[in-house]
Order: sequence, then structure tokens, then C-alpha cells
Amino acid sequence: MNPKLSIIIVSYNVGDLLRACLLSIYNDSLKDIEVIVVDNNSTDGSVSMINENFKDVVVIKNKHNAGFPAANNQAIAIAKAQNIFLLNPDTVILDDALLKIYELLFSSKELKIIAPCLLNTDGSLQFSIQRFITVSEIWLEVFFLHNHYKRIHSYFNSAIASPVKVEAASGAALAFKRDVINKMGLLNEKMFWTEDMEFCYRASKNKIETWYYPDIKITHHIGESGKKNLSVMISNQVLTKINFFKENHSVISFYLVWTARLIHILSRLILTGVLQLFMPPLKIKFGAYLFTLKRFVRNDY
Repeated sequence: MNPKLSIIIVSYNVGDLLRACLLSIYNDSLKDIEVIVVDNNSTDGSVSMINENFKDVVVIKNKHNAGFPAANNQAIAIAKAQNIFLLNPDTVILDDALLKIYELLFSSKELKIIAPCLLNTDGSLQFSIQRFITVSEIWLEVFFLHNHYKRIHSYFNSAIASPVKVEAASGAALAFKRDVINKMGLLNEKMFWTEDMEFCYRASKNKIETWYYPDIKITHHIGESGKKNLSVMISNQVLTKINFFKENHSVISFYLVWTARLIHILSRLILTGVLQLFMPPLKIKFGAYLFTLKRFVRNDY
């Protein structure tokens, strides 16, 4: 018989966190599971650690960093279960979260996508659900006003005590039935860093709802992989949203976002270029925005 849940983890040089994640998975009460780890060419011994300590884990070892959506798609293609759970390696499963997710998906025909409650390392609530990004928000980010916009439109303006339908949820922990993939396709591999929002956006266009469950809790040590390469992280954060609008919105919206992103990059280059003279650590950030500009000019997004 096929497993009840296929858990897919894409990992890159976070061996210690991955080990803790896998231990928490196997401590959950849901035992009939499949775990697939896609290693994006780590150099920290992650694959050896898995082979030595977690014999049941299926490992896909890439010879290059394929990125998050492409690597997840590799695993989805071989996953055996009808219920799939995308999980970051910097997470820890709490209080039988896997069992709760499976029981919800199994018991309801209507429920298709589940987003658990993510907690920060200190146990505080992580803002892991959000509205779909807008052209206005992109422009506000140029002037450092986007966080104020997000606060106004946040789901967390009031306490969430019961399940709620949301627009988008973090791909750090996102569960869904296989028929979602069958209906709308895999993760969009052009959306590195915005693939979770784009996935939920396409789902909504196909009348598939995403539901947030505050009582299913998972710790997420946010951003550990990205911190290892600031240039890649910043460039993906800035550029991937251009593709999101290119593929999902009007031509006018696309060019408005394209223009905003160009101004964003140039303004950050000027700002960090000046400030690094007085704050040397900003030299790394200046280099990251220079890298981002080069990718922008090459249409590498």
C-alpha cells in the first residue's frame, strides 16, 4: 500500500537543522509516511548524515543547486502518497502535526491545501500567511513603506483561534492533495522565492482554497539557507516578483512592477554604496544589489 503522506524536503548546506527536522518527523505519531530529501549539491555532509542515520529516507542528490521549486517538483514526480507535504529543512514538527494534517486531508473531500501555524525559534508567532502581492505594494517597497501596508492588510491584526481561509501561505510547510497538482500543475520553476504565493494564486484561480490551521504547529528557524548566500537571497526576493506579474497579470501591471524593481535596485545600490563608507558590513549588501542589477540587465529572473 502507498504511504499516507509524502514529506518532501529540499535541503542545501543545513545538515544540523535537517537532522533535527528528520528526528521530529519520525517522532510524530503518523508512522506510515514517505520522506524524500532533495539535496541541492550540499558540501556539508548532509547526504552522508542521512544515509548513516535515516535509512528509510529517499535521497535525490542533485549535482547543482536546482532551486526550491524545481527540486520539489523532482520529488513530487516520484512521491507515492496521495497527500504531499512540502517542508523546509529548518523546521521542527510539534505535537503530532503530521498526524493532524493527514487526518484533515483524509477526512474531507473539499479541503485541498493546508497551511499549519509556523512559530519562530523563540516560540513567537511567525507571519506565514498573507494576501496576494499587489502592484501598490511593490511600489511602496521602493520607499520603505511596504511593511506598513502589510500590517494594515495582515491576517494577524486579530487573533486567529480557528481555521481560516487565506490567500497565500508559506511554502516552508504546505500540505496538499495530489489532485491539486493534477488539476493545476507543479510548482512554477520560474518563481524561485515566490513559488508558494504563485502556487496558492493559481490554486485560487482553479477554485481551490488554502486553509490555515492555527492548532497545527511547526517551528520554523526562518531563512537559514538563504543567509548563506545573501546575493542569491536578495536577488531572488527582488526579481522573482517580476515573473509573478508577468505570468499572472496584465502587461500594464508587469511593466509597472518592472519599473518599480529597477528603481528599487538602483536606489538600494546608491544607499548601500554611500553607507558602506561609514558602515563596512554593508559592503556585502552593496555587492548583493550589484549582483541583482546584473541579473536584472540580463533578464535573469
